[in-house]
Amino acid sequence: MSRGSRIACSIDLQGPGRRVGYLGVPFSDDVHAYGVIPVPIAVLTGGAGPTVLLTAGVHGDEYEGQIVLRRLLREIDPMTLNGRIILMPAVNLPAVRAARRTSPLDGGNMNRAFPGSANGGPTAQIAHWIETVLLAECDAALDLHSGGRTAEYLPCGYVYEGGPRAAKKIALAHAFGAPATVLVGSTAEDRSLSAAAERAGIPMIAAELTGGAAVSTSALAIADAGTRAVLRHLGVVAEPDAGSERRTRFVRIADRRHFVFCPRPGIFEPCAMLGDTVAAGDLAAVVHDLDDPTAQPTEVRFVAGGLVLVRRLPALAAAGDYLFTTGELVPDDE
Repeated sequence: MSRGSRIACSIDLQGPGRRVGYLGVPFSDDVHAYGVIPVPIAVLTGGAGPTVLLTAGVHGDEYEGQIVLRRLLREIDPMTLNGRIILMPAVNLPAVRAARRTSPLDGGNMNRAFPGSANGGPTAQIAHWIETVLLAECDAALDLHSGGRTAEYLPCGYVYEGGPRAAKKIALAHAFGAPATVLVGSTAEDRSLSAAAERAGIPMIAAELTGGAAVSTSALAIADAGTRAVLRHLGVVAEPDAGSERRTRFVRIADRRHFVFCPRPGIFEPCAMLGDTVAAGDLAAVVHDLDDPTAQPTEVRFVAGGLVLVRRLPALAAAGDYLFTTGELVPDDE
């Protein structure tokens, strides 16, 4: 335990070679009186160089990142590295075990839990340890997500726009090489791992890789190639840097007009597809009344145009549920 955290790490984060262990997150309830939640963590350390944090399983029903990090842990020889890779393939382990977005123990959404609390539930404790202990060890970070059971994404990166590390974040985004990268500013969530990295002064990129709580082979390939390219770009993996050959296109979610919400409960019929370019006023969806089959469906239109980045997956929607997200294409010279 350190820096006020109640969590104990079972491995030395500083030592050489390959070390695999867990964070002992103390938790006591009617079933687990004196136990810990063993959140997996691994470190691969070679020679001198930067430290890169790789995370997945922040939401438990998102799988491509979890697979990629396990694969990297098995395949990378730490003796070939110039630096250190810290891997957390199941950050919110209770949610991963339950195949849920949020923890079944405390209802916590890990990407809405930072900076966390040493005296909170398991989700808050893990977030607090990452922000106060782990990020201080790191020079860059990559967090792999997908849409889980509720959403489908155009495979893309996400970066906070601007700031003193803007150029480094843009370079990471190009190295990862997703088909699109979203620049977030005023709509950014300040309780996320990305926000924690911003506060710590660490350049970070997040990724969203399709969704549906399934494993997409194409998204898995994007995640695997992109993660390895980021490690090459940062100089941790001692291979020629192919990052300059990888490019992404940037889109901006300027404000909340780019989020389309359901106006009433019913059956959601999408009228746009991921990757479409739409204009303000275009038809986004129709919502069909559940109780009156003769009722005219309610039309829902895009308020802000752009590239369709995210769409809802479940057909049944309640008033206030999100349906789509769009983003404005950013000119290359900007």
